[in-house]
Amino acid sequence: MFPVLFSVGKISVSSFGVFLALGFLLGIFLIWRLTRAWDLNEEKILDLILLTFIGGLFASRIYFALENWQYFMASPLNLFLINKSPGFSFWGGFLGGWLTLYAFARRKRLDFWQLADIAFVGLLGGLVLSQLGCFLGGCNIGIPSKAFFSVTMVGFVGKRWPIQAVEAVFLSIGLLKIWSQATHFHQRGKIAATGLILVGAAKLILEPLKQDHSEVIFPVFFILLGTVILYKVTKQNPITQFKKLVAYLEKLISDPKVRKTAIQSFSKLWYNQKTNIGWKLRNVKKSIRRSNVKFS
Repeated sequence: MFPVLFSVGKISVSSFGVFLALGFLLGIFLIWRLTRAWDLNEEKILDLILLTFIGGLFASRIYFALENWQYFMASPLNLFLINKSPGFSFWGGFLGGWLTLYAFARRKRLDFWQLADIAFVGLLGGLVLSQLGCFLGGCNIGIPSKAFFSVTMVGFVGKRWPIQAVEAVFLSIGLLKIWSQATHFHQRGKIAATGLILVGAAKLILEPLKQDHSEVIFPVFFILLGTVILYKVTKQNPITQFKKLVAYLEKLISDPKVRKTAIQSFSKLWYNQKTNIGWKLRNVKKSIRRSNVKFS
């Protein structure tokens, strides 16, 4: 679609890189909002999440290199040259981030499941924008399609399924549902468990529509792990909860009233967040002006 947004001299700014950065900022913002809502130590939580992101990013790159070890064995330095040899693995990044969060939570003697709930909300927000960046950048290509909504991708012949945009929409709906749970009382670990099932289901359902559909084990593992955690945390039948989620998605697709309500809820959420950001920016501007006042 638009792999390069703009160029400054010989430096090209990729759409995927920009949306990945925006996704990280959105994830951090959602995490910050939850830490304030739950009355937690904002600085400590944000520092821990930043370490988790770095651990996940490192593991994501290593996992991608292992998947393409022949290429990197021929040129090992390309592992560090991301602009020359771009590529990250979602599964490697998730596993690396999960282990990093668990290790630092134990070291700092913090509640891991509470942190996992917060981190998952930020992860979903980041995934939505990163998938849009992937759509513009032309990664995770879909299979050929003649549907009216199919699109052309750079470097590929014929129109393709906009699998990245579809996944972004699916995750946006999941984020909307999870956000309403996260801002109210819930058992610790429930958000993380629901997020595992949601991400696993999205990957598993859309996997056959991807050109390279070899990753099936991880989505199934995510669904099973999330189901086990959800059962232990809530003591409820996870199959019943999954049926409720499927029924809600079916109503969302078929029932205009439910779809209208969901859109209104999402619009209200977006307006509240945008208004809050505006007030924060105004306060920052006021602080800057006051800091420049000179007293005679």
